[in-house]
Amino acid sequence: MTKATDAVKGIINSNNIYTLLLNTGLVNYTKLAREIKSQVDFLTGKKVKINTIVKALTNIEVKAKPKDILLILKQSILTLEYNYKEINTENKNDIPEDAILIIKETNGYSAIIKTTEGNSLVIAKILLPPGSCTTAGITLLITEFLEINGVSVKNIYRLSREIWIIVDSESAGKTADALNRLLYRSSDKESGPVNIVQG
Repeated sequence: MTKATDAVKGIINSNNIYTLLLNTGLVNYTKLAREIKSQVDFLTGKKVKINTIVKALTNIEVKAKPKDILLILKQSILTLEYNYKEINTENKNDIPEDAILIIKETNGYSAIIKTTEGNSLVIAKILLPPGSCTTAGITLLITEFLEINGVSVKNIYRLSREIWIIVDSESAGKTADALNRLLYRSSDKESGPVNIVQG
């Protein structure tokens, strides 16, 4: 029978995203413990308490230290842009010319456009440094980090050096806080700017 600490260590070391999250030093151990609990239960063959998993997580020494992604994120710029909405249409001609993003889907098109209506969307844009376009795993790390921090993301797009995270306006503050911690307070970098663009 596998011990809980060994199960947790195996799960973390076999998942690059979990490894990266632990390397940031900003992971919410309780949320991560809840996320991996079913795997730990399966590997140990018994129900393991969340506190036991949390303790195992805090004592883990991560083998691989994939610092490349963290270094890239530390050199990135975060901007929040307000007052957008998403529209869906079957006819491409119905999309305004000033749409900032158009996506072809199986049953038509969706587009992101500026709006003056309430309850709009916010785009958290992360501009990555030059030379980071081919680095894999950045978007996945950000998605996982936001999910563990309780941020509900409507969509996330990787456009060359930019990552666009689409959230409801109500989630903008929580999103900015989580991304600010990931980009500017992980490891040895203490703080950085968040630019806010009102529409």
